[in-house]
Amino acid sequence: MVKRTNGSFTPEHIRFLGYIRAVGTGPKGNRPLSREEAGDAFELILERRIPDTLISAFLLGWRVQGEGDEELGGCIDYLSKRLATHTHEGIEIGYPMDGKAKFPPLMLKAAGELNALHVHAAYDLPLGPKYGIALDQFSLELPNLTLHNRQEFFPELTRLTQMRNEIGIRTAFNTLEKLNFLAPIALIGMHHAPYFDLYASLYGNHYKRLVIVQGHEGTPEILKKTKYKIVENGEVSTHSLDPEDFGIVPIQTKEEMTLETMKMLLLNPDENLKKLIRLNAAFLGWNAGVYESIESAYASL
Repeated sequence: MVKRTNGSFTPEHIRFLGYIRAVGTGPKGNRPLSREEAGDAFELILERRIPDTLISAFLLGWRVQGEGDEELGGCIDYLSKRLATHTHEGIEIGYPMDGKAKFPPLMLKAAGELNALHVHAAYDLPLGPKYGIALDQFSLELPNLTLHNRQEFFPELTRLTQMRNEIGIRTAFNTLEKLNFLAPIALIGMHHAPYFDLYASLYGNHYKRLVIVQGHEGTPEILKKTKYKIVENGEVSTHSLDPEDFGIVPIQTKEEMTLETMKMLLLNPDENLKKLIRLNAAFLGWNAGVYESIESAYASL
């Protein structure tokens, strides 16, 4: 605990200094925050009840130390309470807030194949370090798709975007912000295998059904053979989906695309891309409970 401080510091300022000391003192002084402490720190940050200099120091120290599962869980506890009133019917697709850079949002295009299913996704201002293209820039006007502007339903996090861009590296927010409790069922994407277990532990109890996909650009999108896990009723199962099993040539994307190129792909897909969109729609519809299997969904679409 910090024992000597500036006499002008508020109790919240002093409490937050203790959190900075926990994550930023060094190997001998660092310690994990408790779940309650992490939730409190997250709330103080989002509500800007402490100076920005403290926020930057904490986020950098926490990143270097490494965010623990219990610490991140405390943040998710706060977010679930904060965003609980925004839940809608249908399914939520959790996209990274740093946007798309190498391929258009295929899963959102696929949502147009499922007229009876309402699909939700959130977007925000351009965010580093990728600075990809935000979802609203693709002009996907589909009757069953709602793109939620985070500036409207969660302005506290949007107001931190400039600071995060100035820091210039990923922070815990990049891990925590993909899902926004917009629907009872969710798809979330990620890059690296360890996030399977992390997202299962963080979000599994907050959704009726959670599907974690090691998809393209950290999204739930299927462009090639892809692993995914399903978390439902306290159980976790592991699966994979291969486009080649459906006669589809996998797509490899390494170079960044312009917005114009991405729009053209969505507007004028070739036959192979049409099939891939159809497969993503089948995957989405099956996970939402509209179809009994991916195969039956693909055959009927």
